[in-house]
Amino acid sequence: MSQTDADNATTLLDSELPYRMLAENFLSPQESAQLLEFADEHSIVGDGYHGNPHPHTPHETFAGYSLDGRQGNTTVAGHLLTLEVMNRARLMVKKHFRLPFLWLEYGHLVVREATGAGAEAEAEEYSHPWHYDNQAGSIKYRSHTAILYLNDGFEGGLTRFKETDFGPFREFTPEAGKLVAFSVAENAHAVSKLRSGRRYVLNMWFSTHWKRWRNNRKIFRPL
Repeated sequence: MSQTDADNATTLLDSELPYRMLAENFLSPQESAQLLEFADEHSIVGDGYHGNPHPHTPHETFAGYSLDGRQGNTTVAGHLLTLEVMNRARLMVKKHFRLPFLWLEYGHLVVREATGAGAEAEAEEYSHPWHYDNQAGSIKYRSHTAILYLNDGFEGGLTRFKETDFGPFREFTPEAGKLVAFSVAENAHAVSKLRSGRRYVLNMWFSTHWKRWRNNRKIFRPL
């Protein structure tokens, strides 16, 4: 891929800071290892997509562990660590974007595994096509998203941000412990094709809408 097609971002430009955030080494190697183990033990194939193992592409298997307040007072160590990590991310996002109020609407520990082969799989460009995280009616109140990478060493699976409708895009290479966050309204994004290996991430969706929070299931306290 040429530099005119993509700009691989290791740091953010000053002009990006109002709507994007990048934090290297947000997780320690030990925390990443714990969450990887937890994901392997507790993720469910097709989680969040009515059991569909291929919700975005037939060339990947999708599994996940939802954190939406339905788990009750579980004391499983990996679950508790995930809650703690999500709250740390929430506080960092809140501070970076100078938000008076921010709550976690949904967290999803996701495992994608490349399974496709052949000409059709090779021709595919995206693991998850271009979208906004508030484009569906039921999630229109989401204001910010964070993606926490738990591993690296796989091929593909890069997060891309569209700069203009017809121009180049920004591309973030996954690295274990890296946190990328962004405001939803300004950031159409996609995930490039996962060519080989397994990609582990913790996805988090936040909202600044106070009235929605009052009537929503609480994932953790305190806010």
